[in-house]
Order: sequence, then structure tokens, then C-alpha cells
Amino acid sequence: MSDTATSAHSLHISIVLDTICPWCYVGKRRVEKAIALAKQKWPEFEASVDYMPYQLDSSMENGLDKREVHQKKFGDRAAAIHERVATAGKDEGILFSFGGKMSNTLGSHRLIDYARLEGSECEEKAVESLLHRYFELEQDIGDTDVLLDAAQDAGLDREKTKTYLDSDDGIDAVKQKIKHGQRLGITGVPFYIINDRYGISGAETPEVFLEAFEKVFKCAKE
Repeated sequence: MSDTATSAHSLHISIVLDTICPWCYVGKRRVEKAIALAKQKWPEFEASVDYMPYQLDSSMENGLDKREVHQKKFGDRAAAIHERVATAGKDEGILFSFGGKMSNTLGSHRLIDYARLEGSECEEKAVESLLHRYFELEQDIGDTDVLLDAAQDAGLDREKTKTYLDSDDGIDAVKQKIKHGQRLGITGVPFYIINDRYGISGAETPEVFLEAFEKVFKCAKE
């Protein structure tokens, strides 16, 4: 995590997510709205954001049919769950599509970590591209070419990124970060850690995040 922000209306948010979790995409949008509301409420407000990896299924194979996986996992509830997610996504400007392939997310988390080396903006773009490609374009983010397309979206060099992804670099680091989250008691995503001290579980509304920001600021004054 980055250093905790210290000024009166500044904070740091670590977003714990898995790149195949639809509520992580919804939650990302809601946090962005909350930050925009905070800037209206406190003109001097600043927020830094980074991402921590989580895997819903670390043993998942690559190239699985998404609909078949959902049907096996959710059974008769699959259609209703898709509808609920789609409705929530539409409210946040996300057009969820539930076809395509799904794969182990370790590679996508490695890419996010790699992008972070170039700065928070690059990391943010990598996350956004991965989520958009998987959830809206039905692309398989376990496929190296898709990962490299996302890398380019983030401004990374395609060939250098391919060399990185083809190696074992970053694998242990991602796994250690996942274990760190587990030691913190995180058992599901999305999860949000504010100033390394306060946790919020689930894709809450922007207003809930805003209330949490205010509580953080009040506690900092005490």
C-alpha cells in the first residue's frame, strides 16, 4: 500500500478486488462517484487509490465457458443474478455481458502490479481496461494477447510487458499480497481499506463511502 495521506481532507484507498468479480467493477464506479462528491464537499479533498489482488478461485483453469461456470455455481439463480448485476451496472454506466471465456486471474493481477511500477495512473488504466474487456467486451483476460492489449491501453510497452508475463516475475509478489489480505481478515471482494485502518465490505453506494470518508476525517481530529 501507499503511504497514508496526512492532510486534513486527504486519504488513501486500497481497493481489494478480483478482475472477474462484477461487483468489483460496480464498486469501482461508486468509489469514483464518492470521490467526486467529496471534492464538492471539501474543495481541498485529495484521494490516492491503489489496488490489492484477491482471487475468488485460485485453482481456476483457463478458457472456461463463463455461462457454464455460472450455471454450475448458481444453478437456477444464475439468470436472476445476471439481471441484478446488469441493473446495477447500467446505473453506473457499465454494460455487462455474460458470454465469453473466464480464466485464472493471476496473470491479470500480475499486469496490474507491473503497471503500478509506472505510477498510479498507469495502474488505474490497466484495471479499467481489464474490467471493461472482461465484463463488456467478453474477452478472456487469461489470454496473453488480451493482457497485452490492456497493457497498451495503460501506456505500457507491449514487448516489455510480454517478456514480463512470459517470465515468473511478480508471481510470488502477487501471492504474498493475497495472503496479506487474508491475514487482514478479507474473505470476499470488493473490499476497501481507507488510510490503512478502516474497512468497507461490498459495493456500497457513493453516499456510504462519503460518510465513511467523513468519519475518517473526524477520527483523525480526535
